[in-house]
Formats: sequence, C-alpha cells, structure tokens
Amino acid sequence: MRGTFPLAAALLLARGAAAHQSPEPPPELPGAAIGDIRVVRVNVFDPMVPGEDMWLFRIANKIHYPTREAIIRRELLFASGEVWDPLKVIQSERNLRANGAFRRIDILPVRRPDGLVDAVVRSQDSWTTNPRFSAGTEGGESFFGVGLEEGNILGYGKSVGFDYGRTGSKTENTLNYGDPRFLGTRMALNGGYTRGSTGDSGAAALTSPFYSLEATRASAAAWRRTLYENVVYRDADEFSRFRQRRRVVDAALGARLKEDNWFVQRGEAGWYADSAQYEPLSGTVPGTLPSDRELSGPTLGYSWVQPNYIKENYIDRMEHVEDFNLGNELSVRAGWMGESVGSDRDRLIFNASNQQGMSLAPGRFAIGRVALMGRAAAGKWENALANADLNFFWKTNWRGDHTLVGHVEGAFGRRLDRDAAVTLGGNTGLRGYKNNSFVGGKAVLVNFEDRFFFEGEWFHLMRLGAAVFVDSGIVGDEGAELALRHIKSDVGAGLRVASTRSRSGSVARVDLAYALNRGPGGSRWVVSIKGGQAFSLFNSAARGVDPSPPSRLN
Repeated sequence: MRGTFPLAAALLLARGAAAHQSPEPPPELPGAAIGDIRVVRVNVFDPMVPGEDMWLFRIANKIHYPTREAIIRRELLFASGEVWDPLKVIQSERNLRANGAFRRIDILPVRRPDGLVDAVVRSQDSWTTNPRFSAGTEGGESFFGVGLEEGNILGYGKSVGFDYGRTGSKTENTLNYGDPRFLGTRMALNGGYTRGSTGDSGAAALTSPFYSLEATRASAAAWRRTLYENVVYRDADEFSRFRQRRRVVDAALGARLKEDNWFVQRGEAGWYADSAQYEPLSGTVPGTLPSDRELSGPTLGYSWVQPNYIKENYIDRMEHVEDFNLGNELSVRAGWMGESVGSDRDRLIFNASNQQGMSLAPGRFAIGRVALMGRAAAGKWENALANADLNFFWKTNWRGDHTLVGHVEGAFGRRLDRDAAVTLGGNTGLRGYKNNSFVGGKAVLVNFEDRFFFEGEWFHLMRLGAAVFVDSGIVGDEGAELALRHIKSDVGAGLRVASTRSRSGSVARVDLAYALNRGPGGSRWVVSIKGGQAFSLFNSAARGVDPSPPSRLN
C-alpha cells in the first residue's frame, strides 16, 4: 500500500489527489460472470454443529425470527449477469454486518461447469431479543442498568429498546427506535428520547449516507434537543454545575464527484444551526458559566476514500468480525456562521480529519488518524482541538492466542469552552485512577494491552479471555509545558467475557488496576466492571470536548 503514517496534521490534510494512484483491481476470478445468487440462512444456533441441537437451543431458534431473505438480498451490491467484483462483495458484507442482526456473514464464489460463478451468501443470525442488565464500577463510580431491546423486529431489521440506568445518584430512562431501511428505501430513520433526574433530551435523524463506493447521492437531516445539568470536574470531584439548553439542526446533501472506485471523491453542501443557553444553579462557581451561543449558516464538505478493507476478529471484540479500512480516508467540513443568517457573531466552524492504515502482516496492522476541529471568530480560536492517534494490533499464538494492542494519542485544545476539557481517569483510559482525575487543555495517553483468549466456546454462548495492561498519561493546562514529573501510570490485569450469540458481540471486562503514582482519592487500587474496552481507538482523552459537526454522509 502506498500510504505512510502522518507526521503532522497539516501534512496529511494538505495531501492532494495527485499523490494518489489507483491500484489495480484484485485478480480473483477475472472476467467471471455471476450466475445465481443463493442465500443460505442459519438461525442463531446451528443444529448441524455438535452441541447446538439440544432442546434449549431448538426452543430459542423457534422463538427467534430469522432475518428475512429479502432483507439480505436488498443489501447486495451485485446482481446476476454482472462480472464478479471482489470490491462489491466486500462492501456487501460490510453493509450486512452494519445491520447488526448477524453473527456471521460470508459471500463466497462457487464456479459452475458453464464458466459462470454462483454467489453464495451465507448468514447466521445473532440473538436480537435481549433483556439487558448492567452493574459495575469504573474509576470509583458505580452504575446500574436494566432494559429490553429487540434488534430485528419480525426479521425485518428494525429495532426498539428501553433502558433504565443509574450512575451514582443520577437516573435516566431511555426509549429508542431504529429502521435502517425506512419505507423500503436507502434512508435510515433513528430516534430516541431520554428523561432523567437531571433533565431530558430527544433526537431524530433521517439519513441516506453513501452506502457504497458507487453510490452517487446522499442526504441527511437531524434534530436534537437537550436540557440537562452539566458538571465541571476538578481532581475527580464535582467543582461546578449549571444547566444547559441546546437545540441542534443539521442537514446536508452529497454527491459523488467522479467515477473511480479506487479513489472515491465526494462533495456536500448543507446547513447547520446550534443554539445553546446556560443557566446558573445553586452549585455554579462564579466564572465557570459558559456564554450563550447561536450558530447558523451554510456548510460545505469534501471527502475521499481509498478502499483497502480487511476483516478481523479478536481486536476490540472477540468472535464478531470487525471491518477496518487501511486505505487513506480524508474528510473536511466547514461552515460560515454569519450574523446575517442568525448567528450571534460571524464565525467559521471546521472539522477535518485524515486516517491511514498499514498492513504489517496477516493479522497485524496499524491505523493512525489526525484531526483538527473547532471554531474561529475575529481571528481567534474558539473550542479548537487538534488530536492525533496511532493504534497497533499484533496477533500472535505464542503460548496461546494473543492480540497485542498499542495505543498512543495526543489531544491539544485551544480556548476550549468552559464546559469542555481534556480529561484522563478511569473512564478515559487511565484505569488506576478515579474518573475525571486529571483535567486540563492538553493530554498525552499511552496504553499497552496483551489480550489473550481461552480456547473454545463456553456453553455455545460465550468466549472468555483476559488481559494484562499498562497505562500512562499526562494532562496539562493550555499554554503550559507537559512536565515528565507529572506523568501518571498504572498496571493491571483483568478478565474478558463476550457473548458469541448477541447482536453487539461487545466485550465485558473486569479490570484491577494499581496506580504507580499518587492521584485523587485514597486507595491506589481501582476495580472496573464495565462493558467495552477501556480506551477508544480515537479521542479517548477528548471525550469531554464537543466537536464541530463532522459529515453525516460518509
């Protein structure tokens, strides 16, 4: 692959199309035409697999509605009579996996004596009727939740769910609905409503993104309203609080710019409006209340994609397949928020990112990303954030199946809003410390994990694993130096559990971490019991910074 990892954000964001060469199409089955398309559906439990034909699993299969064949066929980007195109096959598999209803999806060619190739689409459903229960702790903060979700209503791919959750003294109830193919179109309808002890929020979106590299049009319209109490932390404790009222409307239309499946370029135009008001509460510390903000104006965007997709498992999840693009991806969206169109002052908003992967060997790869986002007014930055992330994954079977994971990120803010901060703690990748322990305007985080996996599927329902890890990070104020003496580190180990039949396939983890340096709180031992990995591939430390709007179309 031609791309290399970025050395600086400016270098990557300035790379022009002239630097990209269209690779040759893959050589598999050159010129072979597709004959029949055969769909082979397997229920959640496969009676042909020893141990999965027991009475309990047969009952589960009868209760579960398998995904209907028409729902599977509508995601296929190829048809009988066309030439077999490996790129279209990969995209079709990705679309079906994104549906979330499947445990496995494979599309394989089968040669026929007449020279044609049959496309065999083999799907196995996941269990999508899920009572949900969660209870645990992370970074010294406990949580509890119950709920119920149906992620594939009557086999049509639609979802509905309800959840109740409590974190500390805060409670909330959430109702959500999703339809990935609204009224049989390529549009997806998603909406939800949350009401809790600190406020409520509602959101709805109707989107028709670029569902394939060949798609020529895309559109999106989204609305969100929130009313809630916002908390500012210092040294892992609540420092100030205030109420925020916010309303966001975002719409865009997009078009493919040229016919080249190996260097896909797209443009978009839209409108963005964001109204935010802040009200003091009894716990508001003077000087911490953010200023009200009104944004409204047109936006323009541009993106390119170089497809180099790979399928992997045992990365962030276990058995469930994940898709990664090792090709170059660039996305830029900017907008002029002028007083003449409803803004409180003239501003420029911007969000630009560039991502590049690299294959090191089978099962071994790296992905890097740089981004710059924020606002500018009167020649000054507002809530600007530059970040860079680099992730390595290295599978090995040395004394068992392992995935070595390395994560490095840097986040650097400039004139961040008063309700925004770069943060490190138990909930942002520094597991030996309480949540929100270290707050500032810039941060560097390094994580290393050895994720190893035990053989076999337990009870035909789950896989087990474990991990040992080291985390290190440092946070500083804007304009201040990141002094080495302020680095905080921890070491630890944990267990991992992943359902092999559930819709999400996400990992539940139990981590015990020991802080090598003093931090807020008395004990250096921190236990985390939580779903999902401890750090994100991108922007763990910057979760507390609300970004300028990225494109909704890609």
